[in-house]
Amino acid sequence: MIKSIKGKINEKFLVFSFIFICVIFATFVAVIQPSNTGPDELMKLDICKYVANYGTLPHGGDEAVLDHTWGISYGFTPITPYIFSGIFIKITSNFTQDLHAYYVAARLVSVICYGIFILFNIKIAKELFKNKYFKILFIGLTSLLPQMIYLGSYLNNDCFAMMTISMIIYYGIIGYKNGWSYKTCIKLGVSIGLCAISYYNAYGYILTSIILFIASQLKNKISIKEIIKKGLVVSGVVFLIAGWWFIRSAIIYDGDFLGLSTTDEYSNKYAIEEYKAKNRTTPQREGMSLTTMLINRGWIVTTLHSFVGVFGGMSVPIPKYVCVMALAIILIGLLGFLIQLFISKKDKTENKEKRINLLQIVLIIDAIIPLLLSIYYSYTSDYQPQGRYIMPMLVPLMYFVTVGLQCIIERIIKKQQIQTVLKVSIISVLCFVLIISMKTLIFAYI
Repeated sequence: MIKSIKGKINEKFLVFSFIFICVIFATFVAVIQPSNTGPDELMKLDICKYVANYGTLPHGGDEAVLDHTWGISYGFTPITPYIFSGIFIKITSNFTQDLHAYYVAARLVSVICYGIFILFNIKIAKELFKNKYFKILFIGLTSLLPQMIYLGSYLNNDCFAMMTISMIIYYGIIGYKNGWSYKTCIKLGVSIGLCAISYYNAYGYILTSIILFIASQLKNKISIKEIIKKGLVVSGVVFLIAGWWFIRSAIIYDGDFLGLSTTDEYSNKYAIEEYKAKNRTTPQREGMSLTTMLINRGWIVTTLHSFVGVFGGMSVPIPKYVCVMALAIILIGLLGFLIQLFISKKDKTENKEKRINLLQIVLIIDAIIPLLLSIYYSYTSDYQPQGRYIMPMLVPLMYFVTVGLQCIIERIIKKQQIQTVLKVSIISVLCFVLIISMKTLIFAYI
């Protein structure tokens, strides 16, 4: 009993220490980065300063937040993290008027979201992996990807979205494994509500969480009446969390509750000629094939590189060989997952828990949707091969990578010594990738 209590205390201390170290490092990067270093930080800071100065939310077309190059602002779409950043700036303004101090204050919201993201990754690892090594590997792959660390250090909506994604996945797992108690339904509703007012490229998780919620209960032969009752609880919480934003947008943007049509309208009115939405050059308008965009124009290479680590406004890349090392681990893991599916299909005595299940199918969809959305956006609207746009696939992707590596190490490799060598080698490679990447990030700004 005493040993069990000590074990839990030690585990909590390790978890706290890991999150604390990650948060401190992200804070350090947030401080050393010059002002307006992250993508579009100046436009985002305008929203935060508006909230701080006026104590209210701006119309997206307000002169105080409108960018006259692009003719738009971030105020047309959800600005949840910027609201909190505005509060932090307001507090900071009582002590200093220094612009960089405002940037640091605003960035702290991303730092906090990054810490919560890590916490839920740890919770997910406990639910999905029994082996301690693979728990740690999954946590490292999700939480310490260089680009993810960078997202946690500058002003953006992405890190807030990633936090909500990890929450949705965790409560989806709890509901799937332990049954959808009303308590779990409320927590899932909070997670979906926050996701709804985060970033539109995370919306795939809202769809798949609904699929998992309904399908898992039907599979367990829960009555339709009970499913509807719990569904109403989830929906009610989502509406309480997020409904206000879309009602507000519908009112002030003449029914455009998403704000996307109004964004294009302002772009066409107020942007400089070459950046107007109607004049924007896209691969589709150029008559370029999708294959040409992906391969010849380098969309795949640029996106994958920046998924692992390209900092600043796509101006500070980690070395290519470091990126290749990280992608090699990911590719090997995905191949391992495919091998496991093949082995499971052939082995009729295979435990059902090791075969592909509803949860894994949902996670596969979760991983694919952000990738397809990013490709579609680059091809039809604005060519932006940036890893941060496919970052919502991170958690499910690294789950499959971890499962695949576990398959290779435990099921294909039989010798204990070789297994140990592989485990050490994987961790060593990932540590090397992390160290070189963080060195690149830090020395870019010192």
